[in-house]
Amino acid sequence: MFKKKSFTLIELIIIIVIIGLLAVVSIPKFINLKRDAQKASCFGSSASIQTALSLYYSRRAIASTAQFPESLHEVTFYTGYFADRTLPDHPLNWDWNSYYSSSTGFLYTGKGKASGGCTGW
Repeated sequence: MFKKKSFTLIELIIIIVIIGLLAVVSIPKFINLKRDAQKASCFGSSASIQTALSLYYSRRAIASTAQFPESLHEVTFYTGYFADRTLPDHPLNWDWNSYYSSSTGFLYTGKGKASGGCTGW
């Protein structure tokens, strides 16, 4: 006379409901991870571009021709200031140049604002 121990239907339903609730709570966190990683990559790449712009301007200032490059696609800029001699890619393949001001040498990333090269997506 051995009695088998098993789960009741109510216990199984409660477990399924708990697992469902955990999934509903955790899935949105994982969905935003990709976008957050892309934004972090964007801000990192933009910081390296901004640093290269500062170096470019400093070298030009020493040579008495202080100015920023007219375009980020200017060959003397990206070949002289990046190790792989190319401009870092934007995570969404956007053109960095559309967020660049050659008069100020500033790359608009949108940090703290709603519009910029690293926000609004």
